[in-house]
Amino acid sequence: MSARYLVIFLGDEPGWMRIADGRTLVRRSGLDDVPAADEDSDEPERVALVVPGSEVALHWAEIPATLAPAQARAAARIMADEVSAEPLEAQHIAAGPADEDDERCLAIVSRERMTAWLAEAEVLGLDPDLVIPEPLLIAPPEAGVRTLRQAGMDVVRGPKRAFAAEPDIAALLIGDEAIEPITAEDVERDLGSTLSEPPLNLRQGDYAKRRRWTIDAGFIRRVALLAATILLVTLLIQLTMIARYSFGADALEREVADRARDAIPGNVEIGDPDAQLRARLAELGAGPGYGELANAAFGAVRDTAGVELQSIIYAADNSLQLTAAAPGQPELDALQQRMAAAGLLVTPGGVRDGGGRQIADYVVRAP
Repeated sequence: MSARYLVIFLGDEPGWMRIADGRTLVRRSGLDDVPAADEDSDEPERVALVVPGSEVALHWAEIPATLAPAQARAAARIMADEVSAEPLEAQHIAAGPADEDDERCLAIVSRERMTAWLAEAEVLGLDPDLVIPEPLLIAPPEAGVRTLRQAGMDVVRGPKRAFAAEPDIAALLIGDEAIEPITAEDVERDLGSTLSEPPLNLRQGDYAKRRRWTIDAGFIRRVALLAATILLVTLLIQLTMIARYSFGADALEREVADRARDAIPGNVEIGDPDAQLRARLAELGAGPGYGELANAAFGAVRDTAGVELQSIIYAADNSLQLTAAAPGQPELDALQQRMAAAGLLVTPGGVRDGGGRQIADYVVRAP
């Protein structure tokens, strides 16, 4: 696939061009008819914003490639502070990738200008992938400098230097270095390769391009299918548990009916095992069982403030042996009165001290 770029030139001579596979497809001056970027093809078109070199200070600094990105940014700010006369808070600092000598292109531009350039692109309906100072579009020579005269400025590029200045100032900065004049056509010929691996992109840090999230229809379908599968499995698990509980309850009911049939003499149909067994116990003269006695005793303990039940034993003679603790004798007397009021026959035992509380024993029977 070919690399495709929509290149926008800002500055005194604005214009735009389209590049595909290193070839210029369209070139126009002015920004009145800038098209939208083509993002629907297999290889989306990247937008490159070329900004005036006179607005950006470019330096080369040794920042090893082994540094982590955060460390490289910190090192770039320290080096920028040494060469910038303006406060760093008002400057945007950007650094390019390290070369074979562990040197990087370092750019310093005012945050005001950077914000204004991105605002101009937004007015055109574009969100640039690249923001590149104009001098960095020129391929660097192995020695000396290449110069391009454009809009009354000399754009200069050397192996480790790049700037744009008025011709007189540029001549002073170049000194006696060998000069290779080039044309706009020379720059355009190498533009595709330069944009594919730019020495520096100003869209970093606070000005980095925000990632645009896209929704993959296939991914949504897979997530929906997975969610439906999880829901179905959960429903099957619940249905299985309900079936198991239902079968278990039916089995228990059959077992209770069998036990009632064994306990009740004669050929009696078992419809309500609990009621029929209670009736059988009443016929035999059996009094209340553990449940009735315990419920009445627990209720009396619960309703008596400060009383704590320590133990309860159900004896073979259908009586309960209770041990209760209370702050003093009045609370124990109140407990005995409440158990008696609940219809229980209460026989008090001894009272003893234990951990600063009064501990009493009772034998409780049904009347």
